[in-house]
Amino acid sequence: MKNKNVSRVELTLNLQHNIVGVKFLDFEQDYLHTNVALPDKKGPFCYHVRNAMDGLHYKLKECHVTCDYARYAIGLSKADDTILQGRSYEYSGLYESKSISRNIMDAMKYLTHTVYGLEIGPLKEMEDADIVIIADYAETVMRIMQGYAYKYGAPQNLSFYGNQAMCSDMISKPFSSNDINLSLMCKGTRKSGRFDKGEISVAFPIHMFDSIVEGIISTVNPVHTPEDKRRIFECMTDENNLGIEINPSYNYGIGLVDYDTQIKEYRDKLNLNKHHNC
Repeated sequence: MKNKNVSRVELTLNLQHNIVGVKFLDFEQDYLHTNVALPDKKGPFCYHVRNAMDGLHYKLKECHVTCDYARYAIGLSKADDTILQGRSYEYSGLYESKSISRNIMDAMKYLTHTVYGLEIGPLKEMEDADIVIIADYAETVMRIMQGYAYKYGAPQNLSFYGNQAMCSDMISKPFSSNDINLSLMCKGTRKSGRFDKGEISVAFPIHMFDSIVEGIISTVNPVHTPEDKRRIFECMTDENNLGIEINPSYNYGIGLVDYDTQIKEYRDKLNLNKHHNC
C-alpha cells in the first residue's frame, strides 16, 4: 500500500523531492542485518536527509552524523545535562535567558531512547519506516496539512522555531507526540540540505501516511485549480491512478455557495409557512 500511495501523492502534489522514510535501528544486529549501503561520507543529519530526498538509500550510525545536537535529538548519543537544560543555547546567544532556553529544549523533545543507527531513504523503498519526511514549497505543504485535517482535524502538536529542523522538528517531535509537525527549517538545514528560501518541510509517524494520502486525494476536487487538475489528468497513466473522478469545474467555493443557497431556500420556506400559519 505504501508504494501505491507514494505514487498517488507524487502525482497529485507534483513533489520536487522524494518522500523520505526514516527507520530506527535499535541494536547493532538490526544495523548489521539491514541490507543497504553505507553513506559515501559523513555529514550533518540534514545532509543525509537531503541525500534520501535525492534518491539515495543507506544506513548510518553515530560516527556518520557530524552534528552533535542532531545525534542528541534522535538518540544516537546522549547530551550533557547542561545542554538538556538549555545552557548552551543561552550561552551562544540564540535565546535571551536560561529559562527561555530551558523552555526551548523541553520543546525539542530529544528522544530518550538509545538507538544504534538509522536507515534512511526514499519511502517507496521502505515499507517499514518509522517517520515520513516531505519537503517542498508552502503551497504543497498546505495540501498535506489539508489532507491531515480531512482525516484527523486540527493538529494539536505543532512546534517549530527555526532551530534543529530535520533532527528535532522532523524526527524527535513527531515521534514523541505521535503526530504531524511542520518545520520552517533552520540555517544549517538550508545550507547542508541545499534547500532554498521558499522550502519548508513536514513529518509524521508512518501509521498516518496512508490516511493523509487519502485525505489529500479526497480534497483534490474541492481545492485544486482547474490548471492543476489538468496537469494531474495529463500525467495519469490510467484513469484509476487516483481512485477518484476529477471534476475540473468544481471547487469548494462552488460547494459553499450551493449549500448557502439551499439553506436560504429552506429558511425562506420555513418563514413563509410560519407566516401562513399565523
